Amino acid sequence: MKKIKNILLFILAVQLALFAQKREIVAYFGGGDINHGYLVKNIKTSGAASKITTLIFAFAAPKPDSLGSIVPQINSYIDYQQPYTSEMSIDGVADDSTQPLRGQFNQLKKLKAEYPGLKILLSIGGWGGGKYFSDAARTTVSREIFVDDCINKFIYGDLPVINGAGGNRSAEGIFDGFDIDWEFPVSGGPEGTHNIPDDKENLTKLLGLFRKRLDIVNPKLILTEAVPAFNPNLNNFDIKAEAKYLDWFNLMTYDLHGNWNNASAHHTNLLSSPQDTSDNGAELSFNKSVKYFLDTLGISSQKIVPGAAFYGKSWSVIDTVNNGLYQPAKDSGGVINVLFSSYSNLVKLESEGYNYYWDTLAMAPWLFNPEKKIFWTFDDAKSIALKSRYVDAYNLRGLMFWEISGDDSNGTLVNTIYTRNMPLVQTNHSNSNNKGISIRIIRPQMNDKISAGSNVIISTLESSESSIAKVEFFVDGNSIGYCAKAPYDWVWFNLSKGKHKLKAVAEDFDGNEFSSKFITIDVE
Repeated sequence: MKKIKNILLFILAVQLALFAQKREIVAYFGGGDINHGYLVKNIKTSGAASKITTLIFAFAAPKPDSLGSIVPQINSYIDYQQPYTSEMSIDGVADDSTQPLRGQFNQLKKLKAEYPGLKILLSIGGWGGGKYFSDAARTTVSREIFVDDCINKFIYGDLPVINGAGGNRSAEGIFDGFDIDWEFPVSGGPEGTHNIPDDKENLTKLLGLFRKRLDIVNPKLILTEAVPAFNPNLNNFDIKAEAKYLDWFNLMTYDLHGNWNNASAHHTNLLSSPQDTSDNGAELSFNKSVKYFLDTLGISSQKIVPGAAFYGKSWSVIDTVNNGLYQPAKDSGGVINVLFSSYSNLVKLESEGYNYYWDTLAMAPWLFNPEKKIFWTFDDAKSIALKSRYVDAYNLRGLMFWEISGDDSNGTLVNTIYTRNMPLVQTNHSNSNNKGISIRIIRPQMNDKISAGSNVIISTLESSESSIAKVEFFVDGNSIGYCAKAPYDWVWFNLSKGKHKLKAVAEDFDGNEFSSKFITIDVE
């Protein structure tokens, strides 16, 4: 019986893998500085290269050249001059110091050769790289100079010759298009950012010109745009007009809270929580942003790629109420101190005095150290598995994330996106002498009436004399995913009309299953 079950699980895994490939898995790679230790080869060694569909290399930045024209500029030494040693290289072969393409661009070229289905885009702009974007987009002439230079350098590959590196066609075939990340048209941005009221219209014209020029080279070349998840910044973009030029939008559904808030909160929560009393806090979530693009702006689901965060943000809070969540933060000179750290570092904190918590309203995790009064908000495998299931339920183009170096060396978060499942805890523990698990669904309740198209949190209550390996959730006999970490709750997304039966099945580490009673709900 167990052999048959394993065969069925294998078949299901293969089916999930094939299904997963139908969605975009878009990885941003902040490759501008190799000193932080994450190299192109780590994308391969972590297993991520075989799972992601699109790698977005960040960033080039619009800047004036010696003649005053605004053109895309990169870190030429790191990107194509620096010779890589054999230890740094993806294939163990060192760069020759005389070859025209070295550094990170040569590594990207090698990566594509090993994974020919992988698309690589160059992202232009970023939070600190948009000072001159307004100047680049301002006139017909400036737009043509900028776009043509982007095409020549990064599509045809005619990199400037510096120290023997670069030259005609030296970078040809690396990039499959561009991601435009102009974060502050019209207003905002770091001090010194140029912007004018016409930026909104000029951005649309810039995207139109990019699409026109790319189509001349090859209509299959890709153009995407990173955009804010919410207003007021989103008001500075003409999303409907831009959509016709783009393959998809990358929605930055993270940094939903930050040092502009005076209290701790989730920065990348799946759902909105009524307990978030910050400015517009109850409206800020992954779900609300996607629904706004779908329902209010009328953007096709196949042009929407929302984001997950492979990093966390922290607050130093005043007291330990509510385990640090939604608590006033300390300030120093009127500035809230918010720090950042990668997922790979945050998962180690549970062994360093931090407790793990899960928000059953926002469906988001956090960490809290009651002695230090430090609060961390982040995405983990559970929240990312749910976001991946959300993408499927709403037929979105895919899921993206910032940024791939934040994952652990095993590629846990990328693999979670690929399989739509949390990793199961590996243990030698046996439940053979225990009595088992009693489980029931406590939310929703029997005969609840729920609106079609909504999302429903399924909560369970367990009484266990065995260790729980996972709790899997079923709607009308079909699995909608499992939870492998307490609390054992889940979300059923985008409900369809009709009467439906819900069931939860707990499994111990010996593979014994314990089922809840059915809950029947009426979706109207």
